[in-house]
Amino acid sequence: MTTIIILIIATWAALTIGGSIPLLGTSIAAILLGAIIRHTPLYAYFDSKIIKFVSKYFLKTGIVLLGFTLSLRILGQVGWEVLIILASVVVISLLTSLILSKLLKVDFSLGLLLGIGTSICGGSAIATTAPILEAEDEEIAVSITTMFIYSMVALLVLPTLGRALGFSDQLYGILAGSAVNDTASVVAAAFAWSEKAGSIATIVKLVRTLLIVPMTVGLIYFKFTKQRKVTQSVNQPAVSWQQVKANIPLFVVFFVLAVTFASLVTIPTEVTSLISRSSKLFMTMALFVIGLGVHIDQIKKAGLKPIVLGAVTWTAVLVTSIGLLNILYR
Repeated sequence: MTTIIILIIATWAALTIGGSIPLLGTSIAAILLGAIIRHTPLYAYFDSKIIKFVSKYFLKTGIVLLGFTLSLRILGQVGWEVLIILASVVVISLLTSLILSKLLKVDFSLGLLLGIGTSICGGSAIATTAPILEAEDEEIAVSITTMFIYSMVALLVLPTLGRALGFSDQLYGILAGSAVNDTASVVAAAFAWSEKAGSIATIVKLVRTLLIVPMTVGLIYFKFTKQRKVTQSVNQPAVSWQQVKANIPLFVVFFVLAVTFASLVTIPTEVTSLISRSSKLFMTMALFVIGLGVHIDQIKKAGLKPIVLGAVTWTAVLVTSIGLLNILYR
């Protein structure tokens, strides 16, 4: 009972902090609260069975519910130029993070999470793909924290860059939507420029968020291909259908079905709002539990490498976005 009470209070606190300080966000607030409690006597009162249950099911439930808030119909509101920019951003971000993670000797999962978070939508993309990658709690926490750092940097850098490059409201809105990680930071950076830029950035960001779907499918295919190569190298029987199904997490299937449903059926705004809040509730509690699994020694061990990796990857995304904006719109 003590565990449930603490979980409820911590989730409420994270949601309150995230609501009061939008640029901080509930994800960072939840992880920080969990990490702080991890280093206090209060940690001893947690029931490990409840913690494991929340960690295993709540994050995935929140991700499935997130699917109902994403509709492919938003693609009709942007031109092919924006789609080219977003696709390029994903490719460049992933290549940069994977190459640099090898050079810096950063774990593959952490490097990939940083690349995914930088190219798509920060914390949400990381939370969605982490279970597929079987990432450790500290890898999730470090990658989400890194996203927060560069979202803050973007708020300071982007307006100056936009003015220096002589960007119009349209170009700046696309830049903010394609190059800033966190949704709250996209909104803050774009609407501070102008109402038009803010509206454009919001639409571009929503389209960018939809890239979670092909990303999850791609990761599953990558895992399956990797397993098949291992099987063939040791002369084992060909991969069976059962093994194929084992590589497809059930929550991903439900997530894709949810996106498909939301794309085909018009869900009332009130219902979508309720689903969005429910998704946020489940994910916030799950991220708090992830924070509980993070020890300060693990953060020290990671060092500055993730920060450097995040900096280079985000810079590559920014340069790619600006370059393509100049090529396609000027």
